Amino acid sequence: MLKIIQYLLNKLFKFTRFDVRYKNTLCSVLLSISYYIILIISIILILREFQIVDVTKFGTLVTGASIVGLIAGVASQSILKDIFNGFFILFEKQLQVGDFVVINEVFRGTVEEIGLRSTSLRDWDLKRITVPNGSITSIRNYSKDKMRVVVHVRVSYEEDPMKVLSALEEVCGIMNEKYKDYLWRSPSGEARSPFKIYGVTDIEDNPVGAKYTITGVIESYKYFSALRETKLQILIVFKKSNVHIAYPTHINILHHDNNNTKEL
Repeated sequence: MLKIIQYLLNKLFKFTRFDVRYKNTLCSVLLSISYYIILIISIILILREFQIVDVTKFGTLVTGASIVGLIAGVASQSILKDIFNGFFILFEKQLQVGDFVVINEVFRGTVEEIGLRSTSLRDWDLKRITVPNGSITSIRNYSKDKMRVVVHVRVSYEEDPMKVLSALEEVCGIMNEKYKDYLWRSPSGEARSPFKIYGVTDIEDNPVGAKYTITGVIESYKYFSALRETKLQILIVFKKSNVHIAYPTHINILHHDNNNTKEL
């Protein structure tokens, strides 16, 4: 039955102008609602078959309703919390099917299904994670139109700052030209906030090196690709320009006398 409903919904959505993610979200929710409706009807039919509840008779209907009410009363608190929280998540479009999200700063993955009571994710290892809607307290959505890529790199204090800035400028040029399809653009097609050097963002209380930062606003669905490519280009350009990334060092000083050698 659910397969038939899914087929009919897909046919129906072909005549709408919804984007793919919104269509998949609506389809997921409507399938969840259909599942519970079919389940309730099936329970009523089974009860009627065993002459426990007959919807055509008022007395047995009241008895059946009392039984259902008793069961619902026990579980209603968590169920209603799940349903209401799920409703607001959908109404406010906090997430949609296909979005990459982090829920409660713990669960990370792509939204695969949104139901009345729970939301299902598929993580990097392809494990399916199901989170009750009522327990969702925070959502970080990586699929909302635009995102800012922020990349920090620490460079040794011995390096010439102007040389470092020149190398980072080259990185920004490569990202803005070679990967221009990643950039977030205005309706007219102009890149609004391309990659640029933000500047030196830390030189205090760090013995390793100065921290430089570059940023760029990109289409949200390209975030992780842009982040990887930016870091790769930094390594390539720094290697070519002979700019050394800072890293912690440990120096051992050996003291030698006639009897033994000691490490200081």
